[in-house]
Amino acid sequence: MLDTLHRDLIRIVGRLRTSENLLLLILAVVLGIATSGGVWLFHRVIDLSQRLFAVGIAQNLLGRWLGGAGIVIALALAGAVVGGLATLFVAKERHHGVAAIMESVALGGGRLRYQQAPIKALLSAISLGAGASVGPEDPSVQIGANLGSFLGQYLNLSEDRVRMLVSAGVASAVAAAFKAPIAGVFFSLEVILGEFTTASVGVVVLSAVMSSAAMAALEGSNPELGSLTYALGGPLEIPLYIPLGLLLVPFAVLFIRIVYWQHDLWHGLERIPLPLRTALAGVMVGCVGMFLPQILGTGRESMAAVLSGESQVTIAMLLLLGIAKLLMTSVSLGGGFQGGVFAPSLFVGTMIGGAFGRVVTQFFDPAMVGDPQAYAIAGMAGMMAGVLRAPITAILLVFELTNDYRLILPIMLTTTVCTIVADRLEPHGIYSLGLWRKGIRLQRGRDVDVMRGIRTQDVMRTPAPTISEHASLQDLRDTLWHQKTRALCVIDDQERLCGIVTLTDLQRAYATEQPDLQLTIGAICGRDIVTATADETLDAVITKMNAHDFM
Repeated sequence: MLDTLHRDLIRIVGRLRTSENLLLLILAVVLGIATSGGVWLFHRVIDLSQRLFAVGIAQNLLGRWLGGAGIVIALALAGAVVGGLATLFVAKERHHGVAAIMESVALGGGRLRYQQAPIKALLSAISLGAGASVGPEDPSVQIGANLGSFLGQYLNLSEDRVRMLVSAGVASAVAAAFKAPIAGVFFSLEVILGEFTTASVGVVVLSAVMSSAAMAALEGSNPELGSLTYALGGPLEIPLYIPLGLLLVPFAVLFIRIVYWQHDLWHGLERIPLPLRTALAGVMVGCVGMFLPQILGTGRESMAAVLSGESQVTIAMLLLLGIAKLLMTSVSLGGGFQGGVFAPSLFVGTMIGGAFGRVVTQFFDPAMVGDPQAYAIAGMAGMMAGVLRAPITAILLVFELTNDYRLILPIMLTTTVCTIVADRLEPHGIYSLGLWRKGIRLQRGRDVDVMRGIRTQDVMRTPAPTISEHASLQDLRDTLWHQKTRALCVIDDQERLCGIVTLTDLQRAYATEQPDLQLTIGAICGRDIVTATADETLDAVITKMNAHDFM
């Protein structure tokens, strides 16, 4: 039945190919609605996990005897569960999260292992619900990206169309997770796709809008951090956002470097089973969370308290919370918990910006420098931009989170200063650095100097598209069209590789005045086969192709 449905869908898509724009718009609508549903379900599983681990185990079961120490055992238990499930069901990957999506879009035609998306989302929900210091946006982005990749691959679309749908899924996920469709669009175009073409913008925007509208119907349309309204104090206030941007630079650079230091440190302990490693990370995060519970989970309530002015913590405590969040996020991710860095970077920026605002109001007239909470908002954007190197996304995301346009100029100033200076100290953002460490250089979403860092098995199609040597020219033409490829492996009766046939071979066969339609693939295919092993790097493969004039 599923095979019949698949064939029917392929037929429908084939009819719609006469108007590819219409097809993409239909898929964008479907993808936006499906992504919002997936993100909404993901949030519900997080709530369920929180009730199980943070409330049920840490507070109700263990809290009677251990008090606040119950969170340590709850996080250790959650870490063991996350590590165990990851060992059983998640295949080892070169990259994780957004970095993997960036690599797939740039190099793999947007083909993702969408079969693993549900278990990854479950692991992230357990991590967040238990209190690991990670964010929900990276798993949400994976939900949208994998849905887009699934649609493209299931309907046998071209690589460009699959890449576009993956990018649209990313935009839809950010729009649903943060109720920020504009930021979702720019994050997708700025970080994932790396280009602003008319076709891609239309699909991405439509998908993000549909996702945002569907999520508003499910959860309401209020700003994620509540409605905040601040007025600028005066002309003296604007220059103060320059030192704020400079203050955020070392925190952004440290965030990036400590995350990868912890990643290498924990991965160097491979002799210890992953469940034990993740449980140990949970113990470390839990021990800090006993004394600083604000750093557990997303920390959204603590951020909202600082932004609204309700928080009465001292300047020293704000700085301590920012530093502790930075460190525990690195431990959580390095130790094996699943999650993202959007929310932690926003948390750190809020605390550092809030502390800066408190200091400023102590040295200057508050009427001239404005509310200290305004600096916390600018700190959110500056820190996120410094960590992700996505300044436009950071500016728009914070604007949509707070729904306050009057601070857009200070936000832009802080973000620009932090990004420019941080780029001098650490040229790569947290996602691009992970790719760079594997030899992948991307510029505007494209491959620059990547071939030495990529193996053939990372980009080859599995299983390879094949055709029998006894097949007809008509069969070859149909197979090339359905597979969306220019070459096929030719196999004999024992299904052994015996040649390669290309679109050029087919064109040559039809180029004569009276083409012989009785020809078989075996008669026109190339028998001089040059092969490459799965472990060879792409630069070695390209060298072979050049030597045999295959380029």
